Amino acid sequence: MLIIIGIYGMVKSYWGWKNHEEPVKKLALTLLISFGLFGIVGGISVFLTVLVNPDFWILEAIVITAGYLILANEALDILEKLKKPKKEHTKRKIKCSLPVAGIVKSREEAITLLKAVAVYTGLPILVIGREHPDEWKSKTEIEPDEYIWLTRIEHKKAVSPSSLHVLSGKVIGFIRENPGSVIYIEGIEYMLFYSDFKAVAKFLFSIRDVAMMEDAHILILANEDTLSPEQMAILKKEFEDVDVEKVLEKMVGPALFGVIPLRKRRELNAGTKGSKDGSGASEEEAKETQPLRREEATEERG
Repeated sequence: MLIIIGIYGMVKSYWGWKNHEEPVKKLALTLLISFGLFGIVGGISVFLTVLVNPDFWILEAIVITAGYLILANEALDILEKLKKPKKEHTKRKIKCSLPVAGIVKSREEAITLLKAVAVYTGLPILVIGREHPDEWKSKTEIEPDEYIWLTRIEHKKAVSPSSLHVLSGKVIGFIRENPGSVIYIEGIEYMLFYSDFKAVAKFLFSIRDVAMMEDAHILILANEDTLSPEQMAILKKEFEDVDVEKVLEKMVGPALFGVIPLRKRRELNAGTKGSKDGSGASEEEAKETQPLRREEATEERG
């Protein structure tokens, strides 16, 4: 049996070595040698031990063990090479000013906050969303450390929206492996298609409690357009409204924050309405622009 297995394995390994490039070529060569020792020479040594001299058991033990060790070593080496390198994070540059549990009412605000977190704090980020991972990265220009795709489609990054226990386990595991991390969740309304609000709320509250223990931050996208006033009221008991402007100012500092165009800041802060002059700026914007310009001029002279 050893000889038959050895011949079969050597033939398959030879064709693998001939038809593939590195690193498969190296693996095939290792298999060929291993099958030769383990199967062919090992099988012959069994016959010699039984029919010729019992002392041949030494040869049998050596070749079979050598074949096994060579194969095992190559397998372990490949596993080490295939191991996904863990993304190293730089030491936190600036303290994250996000609350432990916060609600943002627009995706634009959430993306702005995540970009600031990525650039200024270097904290690990986990995103749970409805879009394909590549599509989400392309649209937002953010590459999270981990992305969970809410879908019933089979995919390596997918979790079914009805499997809240699986989703909870993944989020809690990420938080515990990455203390201080930021978890961003969008697609709550999609979860509600498969689970009732009570179950979704329990899921959110449970990961919020873990985040509090691990100094992490949970950020959810929710507003009155997708949730009822009663549901929003329940969430707001555990999640606070995020003032994007204040969070950014604390995170990047007053000097850098003052350079951000005022109009953009107003858009991020839910779009303040006001009468506009001929230049297209509101009176309130015009008043606030003057001190900002003076600050910028002072910084430039400095």
